[in-house]
Order: sequence, then structure tokens, then C-alpha cells
Amino acid sequence: MKKAGHIALILLSASLFITEDVQAHEARCLASAAHNDPCYYLILVGFTHEPALANEMNGLDVWIKKNVGTPTTLDITKTIPDFDDDTNNGGAKYVPVDVMKEDTIMNVMIHVLRLRKQVHINSESDKNVISATMLKPYYGYTMMGPLVQSMDPIFNYKYSARFMTGPTGPKIGASSEVQGVGTYGFHIMAMINDEMYDEMFVCGEGTTNPTRDAFSCVGAPQKLK
Repeated sequence: MKKAGHIALILLSASLFITEDVQAHEARCLASAAHNDPCYYLILVGFTHEPALANEMNGLDVWIKKNVGTPTTLDITKTIPDFDDDTNNGGAKYVPVDVMKEDTIMNVMIHVLRLRKQVHINSESDKNVISATMLKPYYGYTMMGPLVQSMDPIFNYKYSARFMTGPTGPKIGASSEVQGVGTYGFHIMAMINDEMYDEMFVCGEGTTNPTRDAFSCVGAPQKLK
């Protein structure tokens, strides 16, 4: 009988990381011309399970809130409202968008990006983009129609979709410039209440969040010796 210490165990259980889901996402302000507010929408983006491990099924989380208070007066080049705090944002009050009532989210298109390094990009044609793959939701709703209401009691709207993360670490015969790649990004395009948004999110040091909060990049599975 082999000793347990001689067996390499790969930690695959996503349940170990549930508590990290919200803390390690990137929050971003989206301006609304219709409401004359530079931070009318708050969007929170990250992996469904964090830390994200190589060669595991993972997913994208997108949560969206809107301001039902007064337009924010914060300097969003230095800070952004707290996604989890609905009461202390300088007059702004954020509540989840509600696609079962007055809100609509249409024409959603999301690409998963594999990148050479943790740096923000403005286009999928950027030299740091290795590949861009269209992500399809798995709950049965269509990409071009209104998205269904989330059953999550905290966030009225939640978009989720699954995909397999790529490997990390050096690859035999691979170009040196792509060795050890575990950097991911998400290109998110959607029409929210008749306003079109086109945003790039990159993990780790590629974040544009002024407080540098970011979702984690993909890491190698941990092995127990």
C-alpha cells in the first residue's frame, strides 16, 4: 500500500474557494449619459472560483448594480464606490439591476482572452493577446436576447458561463514568450438599458481598478507531497 505522502494530490474542489468569490473580483464604474453620472453602473468581474487553477472547469462572474441615489461625486480616477456598500458612497446608492422588472441587458458578447502578460489591453488585436474565444452561457438563454434573472438572493443580476482554463508553466517546444502563461482577460460587450458598453478586464497587474483590486490570474494546481 502506497503512503499518502508519496501521492501527488491536486486540489480540485471549487468549494474550497467559495469565500474568495467576491473579494478577488475587479469592480469598475460605467458612465451613463442618460443619467449624467460617471459611475451610474458598478460592474464586478472575475472568475467564478478563485484562485483559478490550470486545467480546471471555471467560469466568469459578472454582477451589475446601478445608482438609484444622486450622481456620484467621487473622483473615480482614484477610487470607486464600494460594491458591497449601498449607503456610504457620497449620495450614490447602488442596488442590483433587475432584468425581471425595469432593466434590460441585451446583445451580450463575451470573449475569454489568453494573454502573454498581466497588462491592460484596449483591443483584441493587441500583441499580448494569444487567443480570444467566445464564451456562451450555460443556462439556456440566448446571447442576443434579454438575460434571465439570477436566483442569487444578493445579486439580482448575475451572468455566469463555464470554460476550461489553460495550462500554466513551461511547455516543451513552446516559444519562450508564452511560457508560464496564466494570464486571462475578459472582453465584455453588452447593451444595458439602451446604452452600449465595451470593456476589457485583465487579471492581476492588468487591472484598471484605481485601488488595484483584481481577479486572480490562473495558477498551477497545488500538489501535496
